[in-house]
Amino acid sequence: MDRALETGMKAIREKLGKALAENRRVLLEHEIYEVLGLAGFRIPRFLFAASEKELSGLDLRRLPSDEVVCKLISTGMPHRSEFGGIKFVKRTPDALGATFREFDRIAKKAGVALAGMLIVEKVPGKDGVPHQLLISLRQDPSFGPVVFCGLGGLGTEIYKRSLTREKALFIRTASGLADREGTAQALEETFFYPVIAGETRISSEPLANVEKLREALATFARLGQAFSALAKGSPVTIEELEVNPLQIMPDGELVPLDALMRISNAKHELSPPPTSGIVKLLRPKSALIVGASANRVNSGRIILGNLIRGGGVPKDRIYLLHPDAETIDGCRAFKSAAELPEKVDMTVFTIPADEKAALLLEELIEGGKTSSITIISGGFGETERGQTLDRRLRSSISKARAAADGGVVVNGPNCMGIVSKPGGYNTFFIPEYKLPFRGAFGERCAVISQSGAYLVTLVSNLALLINPKYMITYGNQVDVSASDYLIALKDDPEIDLFCLYLEGFKPCGGEQFLAAAREIVRSGKNIIFYKAGRTEAGAAAVASHTASMAGNYEVMEKLLRDAGIIILQSLDEVEDVIKVFALLAGRRAAGPRVGIFSNAGFECSVAADTLGALELARFSEGTTAKLRSALPTDIIDVHNPVDATPLTNAVNYGKCIEAILADDGVDCLMAANVAPTPFMENLAAGDGHREDILHENSYPNVTIRAFRGTTKPMVACLDSGRLYDPGVIMMESAGIPCFRKIDRAMKALDLFISRNNASKRS
Repeated sequence: MDRALETGMKAIREKLGKALAENRRVLLEHEIYEVLGLAGFRIPRFLFAASEKELSGLDLRRLPSDEVVCKLISTGMPHRSEFGGIKFVKRTPDALGATFREFDRIAKKAGVALAGMLIVEKVPGKDGVPHQLLISLRQDPSFGPVVFCGLGGLGTEIYKRSLTREKALFIRTASGLADREGTAQALEETFFYPVIAGETRISSEPLANVEKLREALATFARLGQAFSALAKGSPVTIEELEVNPLQIMPDGELVPLDALMRISNAKHELSPPPTSGIVKLLRPKSALIVGASANRVNSGRIILGNLIRGGGVPKDRIYLLHPDAETIDGCRAFKSAAELPEKVDMTVFTIPADEKAALLLEELIEGGKTSSITIISGGFGETERGQTLDRRLRSSISKARAAADGGVVVNGPNCMGIVSKPGGYNTFFIPEYKLPFRGAFGERCAVISQSGAYLVTLVSNLALLINPKYMITYGNQVDVSASDYLIALKDDPEIDLFCLYLEGFKPCGGEQFLAAAREIVRSGKNIIFYKAGRTEAGAAAVASHTASMAGNYEVMEKLLRDAGIIILQSLDEVEDVIKVFALLAGRRAAGPRVGIFSNAGFECSVAADTLGALELARFSEGTTAKLRSALPTDIIDVHNPVDATPLTNAVNYGKCIEAILADDGVDCLMAANVAPTPFMENLAAGDGHREDILHENSYPNVTIRAFRGTTKPMVACLDSGRLYDPGVIMMESAGIPCFRKIDRAMKALDLFISRNNASKRS
């Protein structure tokens, strides 16, 4: 930081500290002008009078224009223009006195206290869009200081509502603004920047000095970081700083006109769990279970059985705490943690939340007898009594964090637990026969979910297909969060895909999440993300479930998309995308050119309507000839998409998709089929027909042979009812992502190819 900037920041700290000491949380506009001036902005010349009497002592010659702008100053009236609180008047004592008295009447009528009147030079420049901008800084509860920029002036809200969310505003974390390339790209993607930069027919010459705009954004970012909830150098946090409008001057300079600013003394300290403890949690060599019954089946006993069967932790190093039993299911039990023969890598805690549970957790966390704890139990944080228990739990974690090894890592509470293939264990309190993990795919995937119930439904729905390397649930994230798991696993060479379900970030934890996510995406890996609690009602439901803070969804979505995260809008999409990414792992496409083949015209039309970033491939003459020889060309015209009609049999279907896949001008294939046709053998053997999908030339088998004969990405669609489930299962068991609706299939394929190509470019 250069000396002038350092001096300015010091003066700003003093000014804001003085306001905070006076118990003022909203600054007056002339004070904000002073802050902006100290930060490096060119500000209008101004005078301030707290009373009409003070007007006589003002040196009006300091304002160069004959006409000035008078502003009603009141912390209770942020939108003063609606009340007549902004007036253009002559720069004379009589006019100013009359205006002050008018403002006093307006304030009294509105029931707000008048702090005074600001008199500002009239700044030259065009009023309204696109000659006025908005720039603001906000402390987001999840991501800390975030900088916004967009069109300003009186039309701001209308323009924002009218434009698509991703185009209306520039949104970036304060730390992210240090990435000049990323910032430039984010600006280019907005509606307003190309206009003011002179890159459109609206403005063939730049309206603003774009370097000045970048400097303004960088200045707001510096203020945001210097006065954030995490900044230790100042007791003040700038909760919000907004300039609207930021006037574009005739010379391209940017001058703030109207401004508001809120401050607080809110501070937060991040104390991330040690990665070494997370590694022990995911790959433990010893374990302790608290809460397993000796004489009946309860959640602890089920977890014990799952842990024994997993085999990752030797049975003689699985311990239990129990007041009476000496052994349970062949594992040793102890009356207290102090009696344990070793410090265990992982503890699974299942006792319901109460005073006894709180005392035992304090003993485990502060006593140094375990490296990690997964708290399955709910009741911490959700109720009034639970909030007291939650505070005690957090206090214990904080005390232990001061230890040389970083203390105990705590996963949960109110979670399902973890299934770790590398660790050879399953701490879900679900019997294996209720949730078998038998899928042959997805071994390079990690699923991290705040909700245990969601992860169970996801895995159950895809149980015959995927068996991820890790299935992690973390509940109320009293300590470990999704960010911590990403940090611990981002460099794992055996993970290519992360699937995340979040209900809320930890306070100020979003920036850490973004940093880890950017590393993962830059390495060529993918992150699939679904956020619950996007609406006001949804956020309220999330809070009642996990007691987590839900951030502003629009801000989160923009920031995460800029980091390269795949954000999905429905749970169906999540399952679709995981299926395609898991089953097609390792397949690469040379480009976006797709071949579409179906025996139904409507599917061809729908597929063409849902191309997304895909492009229809142009078949070579050789491919066209092969298709003609296999299709009823007397009734169809061969082109892409190919409508094979219901008359095409399975053998010819197979020949056609093999021909398309062999075409050098085709990068990927959508192979669809409407099943109820007598010419396509696609039923399992049964009464009333002679079909059998196990026959060599059945529809599933010809499709499987084509798939295995290529390295190109390919998805299938069998848009028919449950009668055809065996054929779908057969194809998916062979690794072909198979859908029941072609639009869902196309969207998933489009996303896979887009990410595939983006990874190659990076």
